Amino acid sequence: MSVRIYYRESDGNLVDGEQDFDLSSFAGILPNIGDWIIEPGVPQGLDRREPSNRIIWTVVGRVFNPRDLEDYVALVVEKRRPHETEHSVVTG
Repeated sequence: MSVRIYYRESDGNLVDGEQDFDLSSFAGILPNIGDWIIEPGVPQGLDRREPSNRIIWTVVGRVFNPRDLEDYVALVVEKRRPHETEHSVVTG
């Protein structure tokens, strides 16, 4: 199974994030609505240990068989910067 990321914009539109993952990227579990995912990358040149450079995705929907693609699930996420109280979870 492949997991595709879609971003829900503030106006409600869904934008293909053009990123595919397999379940191993999520500890072998398909994320549910309400789950947080720490975006795996940071822009080139930025320190990944700096919380303000990280993004949290909150899963707001799951779409099975998107675009008639078997073995695909689309995770619809909203992205945001971590709050100060969440810094320890994004940087370790």
